[in-house]
Amino acid sequence: MKQTVTRSGVGTWTERKYDVEKAAGTLAFTDDLRFGPELLHARAVRSTVAHGEILSIDFSEALKVKGVVKVVTGKDFVHRFGLYLQDRTPMAIGKVRYVGEPVALVIAESEEAAEEGMLKVTAKFRELPPIFDPVKAATDNSVLVHPELETYDHVDFITPFPGTNIGNWFRIRRGDVDKAFSEAEYIVEEAVNCPQIAHGFLEPHCCICREDPATGDLTIWSTAQSAFALRDIVAKGLKYPLSKIRVIAPPIGGGFGGKAGMTVEALCLAGAMNPDVRGRPVKLYIPREEVLLTSWVRQAYVAKIKLGIDGEGKITAIRNTFYFDTGISAEYGANPVRSAGYSSTGCYYIPNVWTDSYAVYTNKPFGGAYRGFGLPELMGAMEVVIDIAARKIGMDPIEFRLKNILKPGLPTCTGMPMNNHALDTIVGKVVDRIRLNEKEPASRKGWVRGKGFALALKAPAMPADAASSAIVKILGDGTVEVLAATMDMGQGAYTAYSQMVSEELGIPIEKIRCPYPDTQSHPYDWQTVASRSCWSMGMAVKRAAADARQKLLALYAEYWQVEPESITIEHGIVKCRKKGKAEPIDEHIQSGFPMPDGNCKGGPVIGTGSFVPPDVIYPDPETGQSPKSVVHFTVGAVGIDVEVDPATGAVEVNKVSAGYDVGKAISPVNVKGQIEGGTVQGISAGLMEGMYYDERGRLLTPDFTDYKIATALDVPPDLDAFWEETPEELSPYGNRGVGEHSMISPAPAMDNALFDALGIRIHSYPLNRERVYKAIQAKKKGETDLWEYPYALEQSYKNAIKEWK
Repeated sequence: MKQTVTRSGVGTWTERKYDVEKAAGTLAFTDDLRFGPELLHARAVRSTVAHGEILSIDFSEALKVKGVVKVVTGKDFVHRFGLYLQDRTPMAIGKVRYVGEPVALVIAESEEAAEEGMLKVTAKFRELPPIFDPVKAATDNSVLVHPELETYDHVDFITPFPGTNIGNWFRIRRGDVDKAFSEAEYIVEEAVNCPQIAHGFLEPHCCICREDPATGDLTIWSTAQSAFALRDIVAKGLKYPLSKIRVIAPPIGGGFGGKAGMTVEALCLAGAMNPDVRGRPVKLYIPREEVLLTSWVRQAYVAKIKLGIDGEGKITAIRNTFYFDTGISAEYGANPVRSAGYSSTGCYYIPNVWTDSYAVYTNKPFGGAYRGFGLPELMGAMEVVIDIAARKIGMDPIEFRLKNILKPGLPTCTGMPMNNHALDTIVGKVVDRIRLNEKEPASRKGWVRGKGFALALKAPAMPADAASSAIVKILGDGTVEVLAATMDMGQGAYTAYSQMVSEELGIPIEKIRCPYPDTQSHPYDWQTVASRSCWSMGMAVKRAAADARQKLLALYAEYWQVEPESITIEHGIVKCRKKGKAEPIDEHIQSGFPMPDGNCKGGPVIGTGSFVPPDVIYPDPETGQSPKSVVHFTVGAVGIDVEVDPATGAVEVNKVSAGYDVGKAISPVNVKGQIEGGTVQGISAGLMEGMYYDERGRLLTPDFTDYKIATALDVPPDLDAFWEETPEELSPYGNRGVGEHSMISPAPAMDNALFDALGIRIHSYPLNRERVYKAIQAKKKGETDLWEYPYALEQSYKNAIKEWK
C-alpha cells in the first residue's frame, strides 16, 4: 500500500520554486550581498598580448591612487589550479598566454579606486609567436602554449602529451576499420568547423573572499554553480584542508556550464590571502566587457568524419578526428573532449570505429564546460555528415538514419549496450509534425523554404565517482527543508526535488523548501553539470525523504500503538484509519512523542540519502572500450522548418518540433521549459554566435553589440516540445537527464534545412546571414559546398596528419 497521498508529487504540473522572489526582485545574488566598510574591491590588470614574456610590471603609480591598498602579481600567489588538469594560475607568472590574461590585481577601498589603480599599472612584454589554429597547434609543435606540461598534476583518465599542445587525447579503437573501408560500397568523407561560443548568461561573475586572520579559514561567496567542486579545486591548489574552506553559493543568474568548477575565485583569493589584506573581505566583480575574456567558452572545433557504407545503406565503419580548441587551459576542457569521444558514433550502430578526440592548446581564452558538453560539437558535425551521406548514396535521410539507428541492446562505440529508448517513435512524431516529407511553398514573397532534421544523444559526462548526498528535515510545523547542494540556476532543480519529497512524504510542495548551497550546512554533491542532478542527486533526495518517512511512521506507530503499515501521510496529515486517528505534523516531530509507557521518544526527524553510480568503469585508455562507460544515454530528435531570403541571406524559422525520451518527467513544467529554452539556445548558436579574434589574438566580439545572440524576438513562433517516457532502470523514478539535450541538435537540423532550401552545403558555423548570402552566391557559380576557415586554418587542416606512437 502506498503510504503517501499528495497532489504535488512526481509528474504533476506545479509552480516553480523561487519564481515569486525572482519576479519581485527580492532574491539576493552575490553582488547584492553587503559587507560594510570592511569590504575591499579588486580589479584585474590584463595582458595586451597573446603570447609573451613579462619583462616588467610597474604598479608604483597605482599605489599613489587614493584608496588603493595593495597590488599583487602572479609571483605573490604561486598556486596552480584545475579540476582534471592543473594547468591554470590565477595570474600569469613569467609569461602570458592570451590577450586578457590577468597579470596583476589592484585592491582598493572602493570600486572607483580599484579601477583607477588598474589603469595606472603598466606591463611590458617581449612578444612570442602565438598560435591560434587548433589543427596547426595539434600538428606543429614549433609553438608550445605549455612547455612545462609534464609537470602538471592531472587525474588518471586524462592523457596530456608533454612536448605538444595536446591537453588530452581520447581514442576509440574497435573492429577493423581499414578492412571495413576497403570493402565499403560507398565512402563519404566530410568536415565541419565551428568557432568558440560564449555562454551569454545574465549575471556576470562575482566573488567575495575572506581569510580569517586567526585561523586561516577561508570563506568564499561566489556565483558558482558547483560549490563543492570549487571547494575541492581551491583546496588542492592551495594544499588546504577541506574543513578550512567554506563556499557559499547564493542564487546565480544563469550558468550553462560557464560557472562550473573554478572561474575567478582563485584570482580573488590572491587578494584576500595577501598578508597586507588578510582579514578583510575582497570583492571581485567582472564587468560585462571582461566576461567573455575571463570565463569558459565553448571550445571551437574542427571535425573530420569518414564513413564506410555497404550496398544496403548500412554504415560499416567510421573514422573520426575532432580537434577541440581549448584555448590556454584544458583543466575543464579535457572532459568535453572525452564526452565527444565516447559518444563518437552518435545515435548509430557502427561496428568498426576509429576515433581521435583532442583538446588542443592555443593562445585564446580557455575552453570548458558549456551546455551539452562536447555533444553540440560532435552532433553538429555528425548529423550534417549523415545527411550528406544519405543524399550521396541516394537514400532518404530519415530512412538512412532509421536503418542505422542505435537500437536498445546494441553496443555503443565504447562497447556498452545501449539502454532502452523510444527514438523510433520520436523520429516518427517529429517527421509528421513538421511535415518533413512535404515540400511546401514559402510563406514570404520571394523567399525559399527548406526543412531539416537531426538526432540528438547525450550521456551525463562525469567521472565514475561523481557522488551526491542529501538531507531532508521535517520541521516542527510540518514544513520540510531539503539540503541538496545542486545549484538551481533556472533549470528548476529545486522544484523537481520538492516534488520528489512531496511524493515520498505526502507533504504539499508549498511546505517544502530547498535553500541554496553552502558547504558548511549541505552534504556533498559533486557538481551541478552534465544533466545529472535529477538523476544522481534525485536518488539521494528520494532516499533521504524515504528515510525521513520511515522514521516518522515508526514514531507514530509506537505513539498510536499500531503497525507502521497502517499509517498514511495525506497532504501533510498523518492518518490511521484503522484507529480513526488524524493529526497534522506538529512540534512532536522535533521535540519528541510522549509514548504510552510514559517515556518521551523521538526528536528531530532527519532523513539522509546518498548515491554514487555503482557500475561505471572508465574506458580503456588504448581502445576506449568499457562494459559500462556512462550511466545512460538520453536520445531525441529535432525538426526545423525555415525560410531564406535569397536577396539578403536572412533566415527565419517557421516551426521547430523537438522530442526526447526523458524516462519520466519529474517536473513537466521544467521539462517543457528545458526543451524550449535549449532549442532556442541551439538555434542561436547555430545561426548567430561565434567569437572572433584578429591576427594578434584580440577578441573582436567582446560584448553583446558584436557578439550576436538570440533575443525574445528570435523565438520561433511555433515551438513544439514533447517527450516520451521509457523508464531508466537505475533511476529515482525512471527519469533521465534532459537539461542540456535540447541544445545539441538544432544547429545541424538548421544546416540540413538550409541545404534543403538552397541546394548548397554550408560546412562552417554559424549559419549567419553573411555566410548564407555567400553560399547563395557560390551556388550561382555552380559550387555545391561552402567551407570557411578563419586565417590559414583550411590549409593546415588539409595537411594535418597526426600519428601517435
